[in-house]
This record gives sequence, C-alpha cells and structure tokens, in this order.
Amino acid sequence: MNPRKEIASSLALILFSAIFLVYTTRYPLDDWETPGPAAFPLILGGVLLLLAAWQLIRALLAPKMPSGRAAEREPGIVTLKSFIRDNGGEAKVITLTLMLFLYILMMKWIGFFVSTLLLVTLSSRLVEAKGWGNPAALAAGVCLFCYLLFEVWIKLSFPRGILF
Repeated sequence: MNPRKEIASSLALILFSAIFLVYTTRYPLDDWETPGPAAFPLILGGVLLLLAAWQLIRALLAPKMPSGRAAEREPGIVTLKSFIRDNGGEAKVITLTLMLFLYILMMKWIGFFVSTLLLVTLSSRLVEAKGWGNPAALAAGVCLFCYLLFEVWIKLSFPRGILF
C-alpha cells in the first residue's frame, strides 16, 4: 500500500475510533469489581485508536516513493477492469464489502444460518482458501458455534427465513 493510502486509512480509523469512544460514554462504566456495559467497548475503542495512531506514525515515517513513478501512470480515467487487475487487495476489500451488504439484506429472506454459511464460505474463497471443503467446514463450524452460543445457551433467536 502506498503511504498516502495508509495515511488516509489510518486517519479514517482514528476518526472512527474517536466517535466510537465518544459514543461509549453514554453507558455506565461502574467500577473495576463490577464493570458496566461501557468497559468492553471502551477497551476496544482504545485499542483501535492506539493501533490506528501507530499505523499513522509508521506511514508518516515511511520512505517516500520516487517521483518518477507518478510519471509512469497513464493519463485519463482508469477503467474498473484495469483497477481490479492492478489493485487486487483493494478489489477484494470492495468485493467483501459488497458481500457483507448482501449478507445483511439476504439474512431477512433466507435466514441467518444459510446466509452466514454462504458468507463465510465465499469470503474464505475470496481470501484464497484452497478448495471448497475447508471453507464449507469453517462455515458449518461458525454456524454451529453461533447456534450453540446464542440459541442454546443465551436463548436468543436468529432471523428465520424461507430456507431455515
């Protein structure tokens, strides 16, 4: 990733974690012996803020790219196909974001377990898992874990859809 993208992403993460920490103040913290509902989100927001600040520092201290590199770029608008070919990592992030959006929409119609099975399987394949067996087993394990944790132990129900 080039330093400019790292700086932009770390600034976005710092902004997100700051907003998250401000939102966390709405809940009581209580004390160390019996922590309130704000304790865990406060820790998560603090860790995210520290990691984003560390990423920003590393990006600012990184060596600059040579100026001849900018001259090699083709002028004009880059097509989507060349963007995906040249920026595989960014294309995977965009694809995963679209998959998560579809997952939220599909959960209502086909149910939590089927949509989760599809999401975990396809996202595992997206990050280049070998074959279909391991991603399918992982997806089945995630669904089983969610079922046992939430439906059996905590007694919460998931959205039921047409399929399950």
